[in-house]
Amino acid sequence: MTGRHSATGRILFRPLVLFLLCLLTGCRLFKASSNTMFLGDSLTEGWSYPQANLGIFGNTTARMAARFPGQIAGHRYQWVVILGGTNDVLLGIDPAVTIQNLEKIGNYAIEAGAQPVICEIPPIFHNYNLADKTDYSTRVHVLNDKIAQLSAQHRWGLVDYYHPLLGHPTYSSDGVHLNRRGYAVMEWTFLRKAPSP
Repeated sequence: MTGRHSATGRILFRPLVLFLLCLLTGCRLFKASSNTMFLGDSLTEGWSYPQANLGIFGNTTARMAARFPGQIAGHRYQWVVILGGTNDVLLGIDPAVTIQNLEKIGNYAIEAGAQPVICEIPPIFHNYNLADKTDYSTRVHVLNDKIAQLSAQHRWGLVDYYHPLLGHPTYSSDGVHLNRRGYAVMEWTFLRKAPSP
């Protein structure tokens, strides 16, 4: 009996190890459903996990809100994962404005027949411009609190990328963007927290 249980354990353990190694090395074997659109800035653009990746480098939430209706039109996405606000924080945009833009995007998604999932942004360890010595931690925390409130207000899905990455500056390539380990944490977090279409 004991031998059979240990053999079963080894059989189950091997795929888990392969899956985790694949995540850590950035392989593209595991991809999100094509029914899920990922909307965002460079954090989304640089992520290999989404099949429908609509991340654009440098986008603020205002730019995301402006382009989103045209990008979702004619598609039948079930979910829209919205990760925006990092550039707003870096540019000093009022978090109330950021929340208004995220709310617009979420409402556009619903009008298009998709369910919005909004995301708390990852920590900004430091500006990728090393001449900028600003501490962004308070701004990020304030924005993420408002994002969580927006999710609760509308009963939209919420994924928290902030806390799993907090305290891990080695998961960032330049203080703002993520390396493979950072994206592995994001993917693991998404798979654990987000609803599956």
